[in-house]
Amino acid sequence: MHFKKFLASFLILLSICLIKNHFWHQSSSGQVFAQTINPVKFVGENLEDLEAVEEATATAEATDSTSLASPSAEIVEKIQQKADEDITETTGKQKSVLAAYLDEYPVGPLNLTNFLQKAIRRAIAQGLPASLVVIILIFPVIASIVALARHVIGFKGFGIYIPAVLSVAFVSTGLLTGVILFIAVLLSAMLARYLVKFLKMPLLPKTAMLLLIVSISMLFLLTIASLFKIDLVLNVSIFPLLLIILLTENFMTSQMFASRGEALNVTFETLILAVIGTLIINNGTIQRFVILKPELTILLVAAINFAIARYTGLRILEYFRFKDLLRNKSKSEKYKSFINDNFPGLEE
Repeated sequence: MHFKKFLASFLILLSICLIKNHFWHQSSSGQVFAQTINPVKFVGENLEDLEAVEEATATAEATDSTSLASPSAEIVEKIQQKADEDITETTGKQKSVLAAYLDEYPVGPLNLTNFLQKAIRRAIAQGLPASLVVIILIFPVIASIVALARHVIGFKGFGIYIPAVLSVAFVSTGLLTGVILFIAVLLSAMLARYLVKFLKMPLLPKTAMLLLIVSISMLFLLTIASLFKIDLVLNVSIFPLLLIILLTENFMTSQMFASRGEALNVTFETLILAVIGTLIINNGTIQRFVILKPELTILLVAAINFAIARYTGLRILEYFRFKDLLRNKSKSEKYKSFINDNFPGLEE
């Protein structure tokens, strides 16, 4: 209790000092600026000095721009190349590539099998990004694959929605960058949980504090990346980063009802499902198929889900988990069959 009061008082005092320092700098800079730009004194006495300063400044800026032009242009070029390859970027070259692919395969007269193709092509011709259409059509495919992995294979993960959304975030950030950010968020969340547990706060303030620590960690990571000009992280947009950070709450919630090892296992399986979804979204053949055959895509997704719903056996991973039990059960059944065949009158 005393530690919490001390920490709260320290934070309040620190905030007051920062606010006071901010306004003091503003007032002092305003006074200096007012003294500096006195028109009568400045024009009358320092005109020659101003011209010399301007010449020196122009020379320095030219030198700096020459030295920085090459690395800056290289970074901008890499970022633009990444945006052109990103299917989630509606202004990149991927949009025109998909639209050009539709032009290569014109659709026939309107009928019951191509009415959706007609509508999509008309919308794209009116300005709807083709990449956006592909993402919307592939998203149910990713959700169906996650459902298959959970219901038939035995993966756990954080539901169906989170792996599917995380796969779209990885497409936007790049697979390697997304995995690095995901691991960084996971490590910072574990550190934040260790620090916050001493505060003994209720759930909602504790969750907000966790997000605060994770956000500071991400800011530190991005700052370091910018200082060392690591372009792998510099082109990350805000929404995929926020989606990855928000997974912290799911990780913390899973640790409340299970051990840390179980929570890490579920998180790792979520990461695997997201990586699989990312590879599917980035596959050019699948992109062209869903935009060229949207009706068939919808029917296939529905058929896959109906087939998954019909499966009532053990999950594949459960066969490995209970293999000893299944082996003993098989031996027991063989023993009973032997007794019944050789000693039909013998009761168990």
